[in-house]
Amino acid sequence: MKLNQASFLLEQNKYVISHFRKNPLKKFKKILIIGSNGLVGLNILSTLINLKKKFDLKISICCVSKSHLAKNIMKNISEKNINFLKLDITEKKLNQRFDLIFFCAGYSSPSSFIKDKKTLFISSIGLNNAYYSLKKKGKLIFFSSSEIYNGLNKDFVETKSGNTNSDNDRASYINGKKFGETLSHNKINDGYSVLIIRLSLAYGAGPGLTDKRVLNDFILKALKKKNISMLDRGQSVRKYIFIGDVMIYILKLLAKDKTGIYNICGNSKTTILKLAKIISQNTNASLSLPSKNVSVPGAPKTVNISFKKLKKVYKFGLVSLSDGVKQTIKWYKLLLKQ
Repeated sequence: MKLNQASFLLEQNKYVISHFRKNPLKKFKKILIIGSNGLVGLNILSTLINLKKKFDLKISICCVSKSHLAKNIMKNISEKNINFLKLDITEKKLNQRFDLIFFCAGYSSPSSFIKDKKTLFISSIGLNNAYYSLKKKGKLIFFSSSEIYNGLNKDFVETKSGNTNSDNDRASYINGKKFGETLSHNKINDGYSVLIIRLSLAYGAGPGLTDKRVLNDFILKALKKKNISMLDRGQSVRKYIFIGDVMIYILKLLAKDKTGIYNICGNSKTTILKLAKIISQNTNASLSLPSKNVSVPGAPKTVNISFKKLKKVYKFGLVSLSDGVKQTIKWYKLLLKQ
């Protein structure tokens, strides 16, 4: 079979499904993905398709995004009961009710969400509209962000958040996520089942060629120009997590009917410079450092998210940064060929 984006995503996702002997979605029949075009949304869709096949699930999936990117990627997949809807969730409510809603709308790339004037509305108005489509006994998973901790120097735990001024370059994104978390806590108090995911630096197959997140940008520079030119000296500290591992954690949290806030992040730290070296070694690209720093506005020096609460839910060996990067390089090689 000729390898395309859909077959790549589904094949890579089999690693996720291997962690489940029982159906983790047994309570849910009607599922909505809001924001199905991005890294998280596409991988959720791939996970659901593979779960359908493994457990012969009788579920329906509705995918909502502002464009038909996901529909075009999955157009050759012969799966029934998967519908794609082009809609801006900040402007319109859906007239259906769902058992399970994944809300992963919006940009994750700082260069994109800083520019987008609607960023503030996505996790506020958009999320509020999404709640109208949730059945009373259903579940909603809201993808917040580790950007919530911007302004903190330590204690990146679920009971804390940072302090971001309203004129900060990232304020629309961060304060939108904070609004979404507050709204979700209110829904929990009203008796709804809501899971809030503070996701930190997920990567893997799914993003397009215009994605400017550091890891993806480095890979594209390495493949297209054979050189990774860095914006700064690369001393910032990060914890990356492979998207397949994110999906495993999400399904385990669902299976155990968890609610409230959970950090999802990698379990080992790396610097941006070390990340660039890993990509350089796996693409045979040169690496050049700048004479002065020109980093993205508001980028934190350290993103060291706590992993303790999540480890109590499920323990397994996460994909190493080196192995995950190799898979992501394969994804971008595929995109560049098409």
